[in-house]
Amino acid sequence: MEILRDFSLSQLTTIKIGGKAKYFVEPENLNELKEVIKFSKSYDIPVYILGNGSNTIFGNVNGIVVSLRKLRGMKVLEKNGNFLIETLCGEPLKEIIKFALKENLKGIYKLLGFPASVGGAVSMNAGAFGTDVSEYIKEVYFIDWEGNLNKLKKEEIKFSYRGSPFPKIGIVYKVIFELKKESFPVIEEYKKIRKIRTENQPINLPTSGSTFKNPEGNYAGKLLEECGLKGFKLKNVGFSEKHANFLINYGGGTFEEVKEIISIAKEKVKEEKGINLEEEVKLIESSSSDGWKVL
Repeated sequence: MEILRDFSLSQLTTIKIGGKAKYFVEPENLNELKEVIKFSKSYDIPVYILGNGSNTIFGNVNGIVVSLRKLRGMKVLEKNGNFLIETLCGEPLKEIIKFALKENLKGIYKLLGFPASVGGAVSMNAGAFGTDVSEYIKEVYFIDWEGNLNKLKKEEIKFSYRGSPFPKIGIVYKVIFELKKESFPVIEEYKKIRKIRTENQPINLPTSGSTFKNPEGNYAGKLLEECGLKGFKLKNVGFSEKHANFLINYGGGTFEEVKEIISIAKEKVKEEKGINLEEEVKLIESSSSDGWKVL
């Protein structure tokens, strides 16, 4: 397992913005992942765990960025009409959705279009169109910050809106999903959702998905649009003209530009609507470190 130095992070995120990591590593198995944790603790190096980078924007990270994209694999067991799908953290969520469509399984197909890995989706409890990924989880195996492999049943995990105990309590390593057959053809609803996404979201541009969480009883995109921020640009980054809550890198965007436009948007919505927007996208730089791990 090679540990790289001064590694450029921009190509590891869907928005294509990023500074450099002092150290970068891609473990290929469970033992290598445990070794990374030991390395970070031994030398007191802050660590950030990266899935597919779909809701992450990096500045410079004076620590170690750990990409899990090589930890892939999926196994399926059918029992009494239910499907148990065992996936490693680096497996793209879209692979689960492909299988769900093929077998006409409930619910999870609504998360189409998420470029997230399984580990990232579980950690942020990704959701859309009235469903969250946590609804389909049976068990989560995770590596705690002492390097031990643990297992939690879904009922033992405190999921929240776009949140979970991970990575605070450890790194998601393997997930068991439990999916059931649907009584109607799910492909029709899938097509409708795909059409809505295509028409209303900038899915073919470098973006990090939803910038802000939806405040209770409201929508971040609606608030941003009402405050005149739909299509608003600051140098090389801007809020999409299709959907105000999607931040776009129009080419050459920087982490500082992202921080500035997010700050402008939060101040404007607070001033005009009296609502404090909270970021859904994770902004990662050295100043966000907490001890030897980045949360």
